[in-house]
Amino acid sequence: MLTEFSNLENQLAKRIEGIEPDLRIKAAGLLPLVPSVSDWDEFKASVKAEWTTWKGNLLDRPACLLTLYCGLAYHEYDDNTLWRQFAEVVGSDPLPANQQQDINSAFAETTKLFSLKLKPRKNGIDYVGSAVSYIGVPLSLWDGFLAMCEWALWRKDWKILDDADWNEAVNKRSGSRQRLKNFLTYNRELATDLIQDMLDVREILATNTDIALEGIAQASILRAEYFDEVPETADFLRPRNPESLFPARGRIVWNERRNGISVQLPGVSREKLPATWHIGSRLQRAGQSPDELSLDREAFEKLLTLTLTSTTGSETQRLRGLHSWGLFDMDSGGRLVDQNRDELPLKSYMLVSKDEMADVSGSGFDEDDYQTNERFELADGSSCFATRLFPTGKRAELRIRENPQTLKIIHFRTQARIEARFFVGWGRKAAYFVRRDQSDVVMGHLPILSVAIPNGYFNDNNVELDRNFKVLIDGKLTAGQWEFRDQHAVIDSRFYFWKWNRKPLLERKPGVNKVTAFGQLAEAFKSPDLRGNHTFSIQALPHLHVEFRAEIVDRPNLTVDSCWMNLPGAFLPLFLLCQSSNGMKWDDVVLAKDILASDLPLSPYLLHKYARHGILVLRGHRWEIRESRAETASLDRNLWRMKYCGDPSVLWGLYQRMYHQARYKTPPMIQVINNRGEIPYLQLDWPQYLRDKIERYLKQHGVLLGPILWTH
Repeated sequence: MLTEFSNLENQLAKRIEGIEPDLRIKAAGLLPLVPSVSDWDEFKASVKAEWTTWKGNLLDRPACLLTLYCGLAYHEYDDNTLWRQFAEVVGSDPLPANQQQDINSAFAETTKLFSLKLKPRKNGIDYVGSAVSYIGVPLSLWDGFLAMCEWALWRKDWKILDDADWNEAVNKRSGSRQRLKNFLTYNRELATDLIQDMLDVREILATNTDIALEGIAQASILRAEYFDEVPETADFLRPRNPESLFPARGRIVWNERRNGISVQLPGVSREKLPATWHIGSRLQRAGQSPDELSLDREAFEKLLTLTLTSTTGSETQRLRGLHSWGLFDMDSGGRLVDQNRDELPLKSYMLVSKDEMADVSGSGFDEDDYQTNERFELADGSSCFATRLFPTGKRAELRIRENPQTLKIIHFRTQARIEARFFVGWGRKAAYFVRRDQSDVVMGHLPILSVAIPNGYFNDNNVELDRNFKVLIDGKLTAGQWEFRDQHAVIDSRFYFWKWNRKPLLERKPGVNKVTAFGQLAEAFKSPDLRGNHTFSIQALPHLHVEFRAEIVDRPNLTVDSCWMNLPGAFLPLFLLCQSSNGMKWDDVVLAKDILASDLPLSPYLLHKYARHGILVLRGHRWEIRESRAETASLDRNLWRMKYCGDPSVLWGLYQRMYHQARYKTPPMIQVINNRGEIPYLQLDWPQYLRDKIERYLKQHGVLLGPILWTH
């Protein structure tokens, strides 16, 4: 923690001197000088307290002045401006032009003292741009910078684009975020260096899976705030196991089970035990496994100090609290997100405030089934107010009037990245399979292959697809082509689907060794029978390799197919989630919805309703089908009714079994029941003589049978 302002100069000067001169002049060379989020607040308080005395001779403390410029660029960046933020930090009225010039002159002298270079511009010196180049990417723009890094992965020519093409790419990646657009265009050389640094770190982490954040932070531009405030950083750097990069830090979360605010406590190594966690007035014994400590009313502080007292001493973490309000990411375990971000991933959120919020509004969220400012009583007897935010489309917006002068606007949108997916079929045919285990399915035709490409990623998507996106069966290249399919629900990406050739694979017929005429080619090669077990893959190496294993069997009977005509309808969430055996993130759900049923509405609120009934579960970032249930009841001596909720592919397997083995040629039409106040379920009426066989099949496939469908 930073000490009093009178001692700061020596400490900061030593910190600067600890950075090698040749490193200081590189992009983001002074990033280690910038105080952390919590220390920055203390630094600003010290500056404000001393400003009246210090402003008369700024060169008395040049290290403090350099830190102030760098800290403003990192923590307070606002579209290449400086003086409004500067005045707020020092507690001054708006600074006149002559005083601004005096401060900049002192800053110029300071850079000479520490062997730094100033960035020139047409009419003189760019002081703000110089400060930005010293620290790299401002914290508020980091998430948008990540989008540019993702784009650069796929554009081999990204460094050599002319200014017009670079600006076009920036415009498409930035969307409506003018500050991000200005930063990337005005500081292209800096942005290029930093993007390359991120690509290098990603490559290192791909080949060194044991390295955690601490092992790379000193050798790159990465800081803890980039991970704490923008969790997508870890998703980019280590997409297969992002959690392995996060430091062992506590996290403020909304506990959905008890409607309360807690701090998640990391596990502690055996050699430090016994140990105790302290935060505010609360304490709890530490253990080797992660745990949770209730905070409730104490969470409404600007900063919180979490301390571990162990046999080896004390360790302290500074956590950002809610202050007056906070936003929790419910699709990521209820984690508190950074209030300063103006754009967030499109997920489900909980807006929680200490007092009732008088002026809060939004668009793109479900307004029918949630209540604004819902009052919750916390475990410590205090209360808070919460608003559930469930997006209904691909974009949303939240507006919070914090005071008469300040309107906070947060934009939510799906993350635009290249995605490759396999599906069994469109619409109702998405569930035309039987899952054999966690990875294999049995289906009656070749799978649907899809690639989503964000708008503006490539100059010509078709050329890039033909050149780099390969389709293989059992490691052999297949015949076919990528075709664009217009999906009216898509905003940020274009979808391409693989059109299988009539003969996807060709192999030479036995005994044919030589072809002497063009007309003999058809006779010399045959297409193998693709029934059986196969591994299908989409490759765009080195960045993309997706596999799908399936056993191909005979096509389903048209009679059975006709019984599914009403699906998926309101049962859509289960059709989407059955596509994956290990769950789907919200982005995956939205993508699957656009591909399989772009004309049907989808709200994550319905997923949460299914979860409250125990049908679905949210594990970390991923939604899963937790269990399937069936309620059975006799209608008369000839018919009995089944109500079903769960994995629809289980029903598909049942229909196939009844048709082929029980010789039941007229299976019942499936109805989607969507009564107000209930969750959607399926209803079908069977003849009594098949009841034992059907119930036995359901039990064998893990379906819970009971007289009441919503037992949990």
